[in-house]
Amino acid sequence: MPKLLLGEISPGRPSRPLSHHLSLTSLASVGLIYLVVVANQVGASYLSKLTPVDQDITKEQSEECHLLHSAWNDLTKVWTLPVIHALSLKQPARFNELKRRIQNISATSLAERLNELDQRKVIERKVYPETPPRVEYALTKKGVELSVILGTLAEWVMKWDKPSNGTARANDEKVRAAVRSK
Repeated sequence: MPKLLLGEISPGRPSRPLSHHLSLTSLASVGLIYLVVVANQVGASYLSKLTPVDQDITKEQSEECHLLHSAWNDLTKVWTLPVIHALSLKQPARFNELKRRIQNISATSLAERLNELDQRKVIERKVYPETPPRVEYALTKKGVELSVILGTLAEWVMKWDKPSNGTARANDEKVRAAVRSK
């Protein structure tokens, strides 16, 4: 495995206020890791294409970083993952059914997450022409694929981040239940 060198802060990179861009590169031609540090927030993106050490990233690679960073920010918003998980258990589901499945979520937060996931095409919202109106939510093909990835991530967390002293925290029990239900 090649050694990694920590790059210097790159003032030439486009930046948002209060942000610094760092890059990690190896001595050989390997992929570039682009680390964005913003006040109280860290996002890391990697470039899948090989980039020589002395070459800056291409426009395509920069767009790849921005897409990954945008998706990561959307997925890590409060309540987004529980909404996806609740739909992966049984779908389609109506609004109040989802609200019952996700403990302590407010109606406002649920509505916001459902709208955001619908805009990203992770879920679909189907409105039936009935009185009163009936609306159901279901994962799209994109959402089902994301749910599988999140299940794999949950298994990874359970493998590597279990409490070492044998006492399980309440959150660990929730994750275990989520993994078992898949």
